[in-house]
Amino acid sequence: MSRSFLFSLVLLATFHLVHAATADQWRSRSIYQVITDRFAPPSATAPARTSPLPQTCDPALQTWCGGTWLSIIDKLDYIQGMGFSAIWISPVSMNIDVETPYNYAYHGYWVNDPLSLNPRFGSSDDLLALSAALHSRGMYLMVDIVVNNVPALSTATALSTQQLQADGSRYTNPAYFHPQCWIDYTNQTSIDYCWLGDDKLPLMDVNTEHPDVIGMLNTWIANLTSTYSIDGLRIDAAKHVPGAFWAPFCQAAGTFCIGEVYGADIGYASQFQTQKWMDSILGYPLYYGITAAFGAPNGNMSAFVDIANQVQTAFPDPGLLGNFIENHDLPRFRNVTADPQLAYNAMVAQFIFDGIPIVYYGQEQDFSDGAADPYNRQALWPSTYANTSTYSRISKLNKIRQAVISNGTTFGGKTFLDSPAKILVSTATDIAIRKGPLLAVLTNRGSPNVSAAFGVSDTGWSSQSNVIDILSCKVFSVGTQASISVSYAVAGYGGMPYVFISDTDAAALGICGQVAVSSYNAPNSTLASNSNAHEVLPAFKDLRWLFFGVLATMSGLAFL
Repeated sequence: MSRSFLFSLVLLATFHLVHAATADQWRSRSIYQVITDRFAPPSATAPARTSPLPQTCDPALQTWCGGTWLSIIDKLDYIQGMGFSAIWISPVSMNIDVETPYNYAYHGYWVNDPLSLNPRFGSSDDLLALSAALHSRGMYLMVDIVVNNVPALSTATALSTQQLQADGSRYTNPAYFHPQCWIDYTNQTSIDYCWLGDDKLPLMDVNTEHPDVIGMLNTWIANLTSTYSIDGLRIDAAKHVPGAFWAPFCQAAGTFCIGEVYGADIGYASQFQTQKWMDSILGYPLYYGITAAFGAPNGNMSAFVDIANQVQTAFPDPGLLGNFIENHDLPRFRNVTADPQLAYNAMVAQFIFDGIPIVYYGQEQDFSDGAADPYNRQALWPSTYANTSTYSRISKLNKIRQAVISNGTTFGGKTFLDSPAKILVSTATDIAIRKGPLLAVLTNRGSPNVSAAFGVSDTGWSSQSNVIDILSCKVFSVGTQASISVSYAVAGYGGMPYVFISDTDAAALGICGQVAVSSYNAPNSTLASNSNAHEVLPAFKDLRWLFFGVLATMSGLAFL
């Protein structure tokens, strides 16, 4: 590369660094992921960019349904109402615009010209308007980026200059691609250099070692992020590009980079941080742990514990990993389990554990039809953007997380973000996780109330002090050995998660209003000391609980 090119690149990156969000600024955020075509329909203020559009958006048809960058603006109140401080949108670049064996590129991932915007989603002014609308609300814009591959319609002619030109590809030199080979997932070299896709729609692997390709991509990303004030990049198929490519690319972007490293291999995935290839990755290993633990009643809690511990050990900064329980490549979580309480516990885990929470559009509407692509990519508007119980729960979790962060609430002299999550105790069905001032108690028992309780000793709070479950705003007293006990026997409280905080901190945050001081009566029960107390749970009338409590104490669990 010439000196003038390098100088221009440095100037672009330096300019954008003044405006871009840093990794440290991202760690306090929460992200709402949208598929641009499927999040919000055309409107009077967001005209359709595709015509004609189907009357009903059937995901099985794999075609455009009409969502655009402007239609996202129409529904920012809906996103912000859940407390999200950032959105992640589909790739913005030009896609192959013909029918393929898998129909059309409505999703935005079949990029054949990264330097041009996708007219199906809007114009340059539209993308600028979306960026401005987000920033006016104090929200960040994350854009999905496809670097690794370019679609073709045939393996036989894919690498001919004539065919590349006919397909509208920005890359017209066959040398800009690696030779055709299908990926052997047992071999990292093959993963780096061979092709995704299949014979019907091969995805040609871009030669990211070629100096022309490097120069073009670095210049493009510097211009894209600075022109549209993009705050972060989600990088598709990051593990399919040799790791050394990413650090200069993200430096040119001048903004936060989080990569897709699909798979459960923690040792390999952690290299993206240990080798400083990029700031972060999506937390697939933790996703597998959460799904194993909460994807079915009495799931594999030990798998979650093991994976969580490995993640914290392997990654230098797990607080930057993206925590999710569904996305556009995975089954809807409510397709994995129909149990709402298991899904609630899984959500609490993704919000409380180290990392940045990411919620996929429709998760708040309990979408369950999507077992996989394309059925997990429904249009959101048939839901009427209802204020469901899950919408409210996500809003509460965002409110809690943001409150302890912005208030600088500490425990042991450390804030929420500075405190690594610590698993205090776990059983086959229950787990207690301390994260700074918060203590989450989760279970995979499922919704039905059962004659069972779970005790957590050495919580770090003083005996006889009061703590608040800020999900329900109920008051609990801490017992001997700094212990707390929860029960799953009361009707309506089977399988419920809890997030505890000291009453002093709860009052400072104001999430539960003026929580009354209460005295302990029984697990999940308080006796209010004044008439203004919040609603309390009824004391247990079933004498079997006395017997269970004795057995539990004898077995080593510290119940109140």
